[in-house]
This record gives sequence, structure tokens and C-alpha cells, in this order.
Amino acid sequence: MLIQVNFKNYLQYSKDMMIMSKILVAILFSISILTACGSNDKKDGAKEILNKKESVVTTHPVSTPQSLEGVWEIKRAEGVMHAMNVGTVYEFKGDKLILTKDNFITPGKTEITDSTFSFVADVSKKKTYKYRYHFKGDTLVASIDISGGQVFYLARKQ
Repeated sequence: MLIQVNFKNYLQYSKDMMIMSKILVAILFSISILTACGSNDKKDGAKEILNKKESVVTTHPVSTPQSLEGVWEIKRAEGVMHAMNVGTVYEFKGDKLILTKDNFITPGKTEITDSTFSFVADVSKKKTYKYRYHFKGDTLVASIDISGGQVFYLARKQ
């Protein structure tokens, strides 16, 4: 009798675990599908943004590295984690670039051309972030190459 009770409990436990396993697999499958769908949209959006950007760059006068000199703040951002980037300050001084967000300061080096700039943080010289930029009126429009469609709209701070 004791063996039958334990065996029944074991069968019930096995059934419960099987149900939980199916639910877990369904959740993981749903997350995978949603993530995959989201990433395709971002890639398409990034291509669209790059196409728009190329047409804007060709219609505006060529930028110079000196035109970035000064302090710029992200006022609007698009793409992945856009809200986290609003308020970030970029301070260009020659070959130095300092990023500041919520009193967190990241100094580094930059190389600037007429359409790109890079950032290598002093603390981690292994990772180089490359940006493409152009001007739309008084607004600096920049996108990070590795971001999958992030676009930043920066205004010069005074």
C-alpha cells in the first residue's frame, strides 16, 4: 500500500513536470519568434535610414572635422534603446571626445573625417565605436555603425 501511494505521487509529479516543461518550451519559442521578428524590422529600418542618410549627405555641403568641435547633446534618438541615449553629451576637443550621461564621464579619443567619427574610451581601448554623421540645419545627425538603426539628433550646447 505504501509503495502504491508513492508511485501515484510520482506519476502525478511526472505529469506536472511534463506540463511545466511544455509551458516553458512554449514561452521560449514565443520569445524567440518575437525577437527574430523584431530584429528583421530593425535591419530593414537601418537600411532605410542609411539610404535616406546617403541622399541627405549628397544634398548638403560637405562637413569638416572642425564643425564638430564643441559640446553637443542628444535631444532625440531613434532605434534600439533610444530613450537611454537622450541627454548624453558629446564634447569634441581636437582628437579628444568625452561622453557624459547622468554624471558618468567617459573620456576617450576620436578620429574625425568629413562624414565619420570614431570613439575609443580611455578605459577600454579594445572597442572602437564608429559613427556616420551629417548636419541637418543646426542639428548634428549621427548613427553608430554597429547599432542596428540607432540615430541620434544632437543640438549644440552653449
